[in-house]
Amino acid sequence: MAEGVRMSQTGTNGMRSAGVLDYAAILFTVVAWGGSFAAIKYALPQAGPLLVIWIRLLISIPVLYVGMYLENNVRLPRKREFWALLLMGLQGFLIHMLMQTYAMKTAGAANANWIMMITPVVVAILGFIFLKEKVSGSAVFGMFLSIAGMVLVLELGTVKQESSGGFGTMGDFLILLSMLNWAVYIILSRFFLKGDMTPSFILFWEILFSFIAATPTVWLLGADFSAIKTFSVNTWLALIFLGGLCSGYVYILWFQALEILPVASVAIFQLFQPIAGAVVSYFMVGERFTIWFCVGGALIMAGVWLVNQRQGHEQ
Repeated sequence: MAEGVRMSQTGTNGMRSAGVLDYAAILFTVVAWGGSFAAIKYALPQAGPLLVIWIRLLISIPVLYVGMYLENNVRLPRKREFWALLLMGLQGFLIHMLMQTYAMKTAGAANANWIMMITPVVVAILGFIFLKEKVSGSAVFGMFLSIAGMVLVLELGTVKQESSGGFGTMGDFLILLSMLNWAVYIILSRFFLKGDMTPSFILFWEILFSFIAATPTVWLLGADFSAIKTFSVNTWLALIFLGGLCSGYVYILWFQALEILPVASVAIFQLFQPIAGAVVSYFMVGERFTIWFCVGGALIMAGVWLVNQRQGHEQ
């Protein structure tokens, strides 16, 4: 989820060597992101898609502000930064969250993680088409492996039941669109999110702009704000998990890890995200899987690893 603002990192030259806590932090981030779809699915019955999005954005704002403060970069966007942060925030977060949250009404949470997993593959394809980036033969093979694995997971990997949904629902297609949208966000970020903007600065302003735009939007779309007082403790915990962790704190941990660990090493940890998502989905929302879920997932991870090898050599 975090590749979109990676270009703002200054590299690892002169940084301390990684320790056990650094690896634990990056593992925590991918586990949290892996559980985000299940948390959305869990909160939806009481909160509904519009309130999930609005509250998630609201909770993440103070967390990211603290991150920006700790990076000593609390300031207003400059004129040349304002429109980029506004437009990229709306495209990369508000629209992205709208698609993913509505998708969880019918899509499987574990399937969603596998679809998002192939984002690096789509980024590589878009980079080849629009940025003329080189793609090795092994990366092309990895693309085919990932796509084949995704089809296998989505068609045969989930036990068909109402709570998990089989592939072919509107939710599955919304997740596919959100994955394509995120890949486009990453490509556009390479053009527009440059300079001295730190990760927390970028994320804070993008999410703040998204929240400002979301407030009248969810009201016009009929969000029932009175339902907030009826939320159970577990629904609030799911929303705090989404806003405070998935859209807030773990982003800070992720970019701290990128300052210390090689990008290729971080990418390996990201392979654990769909595994964590499947475990959380199993226990939290009752999704069940077949052996093809494991076979297809292995193909996806092998393919993404091959594509990330290309990216790792370029860093």
